[in-house]
Amino acid sequence: MKLKYLIIILFLSVCPAVNGQTETDLLDKVDFNDTTLIGSERLTSAIMHYIDSCQDTVKSAQGQIYDVILAVDNILARCPSFEMYKFVYQYLIYGFSELGVNQLVDYMMRMPYVETLGLNEDEFEELNKMAESYCRVKIGFKAPDIQAVTIDGCDFDLEKINSRYSILLFWSANCPHCRELIKEIGKYLTDKQDVTFVNVCVLGNEKTVRKLIRKSKINGITIFDGEEWNSKIVNDYAVDMMPSVFLLDKEKIIIAKPFGIEDIEGIIK
Repeated sequence: MKLKYLIIILFLSVCPAVNGQTETDLLDKVDFNDTTLIGSERLTSAIMHYIDSCQDTVKSAQGQIYDVILAVDNILARCPSFEMYKFVYQYLIYGFSELGVNQLVDYMMRMPYVETLGLNEDEFEELNKMAESYCRVKIGFKAPDIQAVTIDGCDFDLEKINSRYSILLFWSANCPHCRELIKEIGKYLTDKQDVTFVNVCVLGNEKTVRKLIRKSKINGITIFDGEEWNSKIVNDYAVDMMPSVFLLDKEKIIIAKPFGIEDIEGIIK
């Protein structure tokens, strides 16, 4: 599958047609000085369409990656403030990390054009920590260890799991898609003897979490530390969207970041 189509699927943007527009038109119509656009579909759609339009599908995969790098440069060079740069930077590095294109994640680690922003020490450190967190969870890298107490009060250490595969899910009790995915994974694992399911609930209350796990008939490990976005586990895995799924092999190497049960089924035979 072409890199550009993977990226479009990855970013999950619902984009309107832009036939007849040139590459620069797509960005020229966006005022990057307007911080009210941060988080908006208008901004993310423009970014995605621009990246799409900059790639030549005739080129090799490496050539397309180079096209994306040039596109990223042009996008970030248009971000005049720390707030806009931070949003666009995180949006892009998250996408490339989920896609598993480590060359693009590595390039983003350089924080292109950040020197033009005149950041103070705290702002620079915030971006640097963000970059480092995504570097830790690249596909092909060892997953950060998790040492925690399960919702049932048992000690848990990820390193001590001996299964062939481990599915690590970060979810919210308030997210309908998360709850459905938990049910699907639970059903899928009914006849899988060599797969361990570890779910980390980021948002919700303990009573609701226990009820959802019980109703879903999950045979796995549930971690709920109540720290929400301040959880060390959440930060170690650079989780900023739920559900987020990591598939690990026996050595705890991150081998995929599946989007759903179909992706998991395609890898675990």
